[in-house]
Amino acid sequence: MIKSPAYVHFLQAGLMTSVQDWARQEMADFGVPYSGVMDRLSMVLVNYLLQNPQNAAVLEMSQTGPEMLFEMPTRIAFAGAIADIYHNDKPVKLGTIIDIDEGDRVIVKRFRRRQWLYMGIQGGFETDVVSGSRSWYKGITPQEKVEKGDNLCYLYEERYFPPPPANSRIKDSWYRQSEIMVHPGPEWEMLPRLSQNRIIHKSFTISETVNRMAYQLVEPIYNSLESILTAAVYPGTVQLTPGGNLIVLMRDAQVTGGYPRILQVENNSLSILSQKRPGDKIKFSFVKEELT
Repeated sequence: MIKSPAYVHFLQAGLMTSVQDWARQEMADFGVPYSGVMDRLSMVLVNYLLQNPQNAAVLEMSQTGPEMLFEMPTRIAFAGAIADIYHNDKPVKLGTIIDIDEGDRVIVKRFRRRQWLYMGIQGGFETDVVSGSRSWYKGITPQEKVEKGDNLCYLYEERYFPPPPANSRIKDSWYRQSEIMVHPGPEWEMLPRLSQNRIIHKSFTISETVNRMAYQLVEPIYNSLESILTAAVYPGTVQLTPGGNLIVLMRDAQVTGGYPRILQVENNSLSILSQKRPGDKIKFSFVKEELT
């Protein structure tokens, strides 16, 4: 069947709505962040439900969501943050496939728990590919976030949609975990043993400084570490500042930094951490192989 372009029209944009996929790997050498979805687990889930390629571009939302009008029939699914979502004024549950007809409206209202919500669409969003990725980032892609009146393209095809995969209900108990699995960072051994023990045995609080660049933790770890020469950092790198602040770098973080890199968050735990909100508690634990 021939696929034709159709559009999602944004009657309201929401606060932090953007298109994201897995990541942009090809521009780190030029100082461009990797970007990509904050919560990879949720992206994989919505694409699995819709039987999309794992890396199909999704809509990422936070804090307040958009109001959308769909031009042609399709299917969508939501995962991630728990929010008030309505399809033609009827409430929608996470992890269910929603059949969309021409002219249908979907609105995302109050976010109740967790930080980032994802909407997948049948076949993924057809936005510009820049250096191998559809992820939006300021100065690299035509826009940074969705604005009121924007239109996003998807492909419409008159065909029978395949049935949902068996056992497609989403189990999200892992998001309630407070344990964040980590590896030692390159400068971990520069810390005295007392500081190491405090970091691994202490609970930390997510601060109000939460965005796509970094999550900052409230409790300080006072130290006398010297700054390092600028070195590579990655999403999940935990930096320790001279003032004692712990900063976990997220998807839009810079690709180099000069603060000691004391920990590196494991990939799945980074998705879990991304869904924590200010005031939530976490605890770092080494992955098993680091304990042997």
